[in-house]
Amino acid sequence: MKLTRIYRLLLRLYPKDHREQFGAEMESVFEEAAEEWRGRGPTIHAAFRIREFAGLLAGAAAARLGKLVRRPPAGHAIMEPVVLPDDVREVERIVRVSIDRMVYAIAHQQFVEARFYSLVERRARARLDELRGR
Repeated sequence: MKLTRIYRLLLRLYPKDHREQFGAEMESVFEEAAEEWRGRGPTIHAAFRIREFAGLLAGAAAARLGKLVRRPPAGHAIMEPVVLPDDVREVERIVRVSIDRMVYAIAHQQFVEARFYSLVERRARARLDELRGR
């Protein structure tokens, strides 16, 4: 069975709304990474597959458990307004922290959170432009 097909089947373990919102993007990223790791030899590629499938299973379990404990619906946090300060240094810190949190969220397959921090970063950068008079 083709590797991408197995990944696509395992994606079905995620809740439907999560798959609809992120499934195509997750599959595309997986295909690109699989192609890159394939060129590094069969042992390393096998380790990549095991790590990715384990991460996919853990992410699906976390998404399912999140629904059980009644987390807000996907995208809920993005709708909340972000109030940014008037101090340039503080806004610069918000940009750095947002990037760090976005990278962490992506690495842990927390895509709703990653999008939220991406939005915060964009708004903070726009605020920096305002404060700097651009």
